[in-house]
Amino acid sequence: MEMNTYEKIVYSISFKSWDFDKVLAELAEEFPLERKESVRSILSQEYQKHIKKGFKAGHSDVRKAAVYESVRQAAASGEPDGAIVRLAQQGAASSALTARMVLEEYLTENNKKDGREVTKPGEYKDQALKSQTSMLMKDTTLIEDGKLAMEIFLATIKDDSYGPLAEAIKHSIGEEHEQKLKDCLTKLDIPFSDENVLRVQGYDKTPDIKLEVPISVDGHIINWIESKALFGDPEAHQGYLRDQFWSYMNRFGSGMVIYWFGYISQLDTNRSAGIILSDHFPTNIVRYKPEMIKDFSCPGDDNLQVNESLGSLVIS
Repeated sequence: MEMNTYEKIVYSISFKSWDFDKVLAELAEEFPLERKESVRSILSQEYQKHIKKGFKAGHSDVRKAAVYESVRQAAASGEPDGAIVRLAQQGAASSALTARMVLEEYLTENNKKDGREVTKPGEYKDQALKSQTSMLMKDTTLIEDGKLAMEIFLATIKDDSYGPLAEAIKHSIGEEHEQKLKDCLTKLDIPFSDENVLRVQGYDKTPDIKLEVPISVDGHIINWIESKALFGDPEAHQGYLRDQFWSYMNRFGSGMVIYWFGYISQLDTNRSAGIILSDHFPTNIVRYKPEMIKDFSCPGDDNLQVNESLGSLVIS
């Protein structure tokens, strides 16, 4: 994707309502030539950036108390289910994080009644309350207040980026694409070690795939491959370069990053330094096959020995 197209999508998102599914449908109509998974990933990442930017102000003690009281009033007045979702949309906030905030207030209130108060505002007396909140977010059937349980449940399934359900889906998608990468390599009989094997060998930062024998793609030697089931935007890519990719480069040499949901083409600027980007598994692979040159000879050519070692890459 070109940078100007990406910027148009981000600009369009900034003027839309805070309803993920509705906005995604609108973007699909506005940018019909773009892959839907790319647009969805961009929308999700912009959503997360916004949430992180306003997290501190949106989760102050005053804000928590106000939101909890609004939810209680909605329940008392007989409003239809989905009060937390509506509050989150009105405040351009995460429904799952808003639900967690409400649940924490509910549990804190109940604990005070039982004589188990927190030591300071916003701080837990022990880690048990925090663990209890996480447990109930994952299984709302354990919440004693049935009305609140329904509100928490609806808030978690409505959120595409935060909450236990969204995290489970993102993890599953990541695992699916890593397995897709492994399946492609296995089908081509390209030997590799995955990150689990590398960690056993003592490496702290590891790519998803370390090739046992390097391959060449577009004239670039590939020693490792990293799988990213998201769209490669400037902020995400720069963070990965800093925290992961350059470390892989220093340890294992040049490699490849696959952004399965696309990336901004102008970000692919480190090819000469040893990091190339792609949005799919490469098809133009050149492999090292020494058996193809084992019996090759050309008497009288004094330069043969040099060329033999350099010419041992053959196209699969």
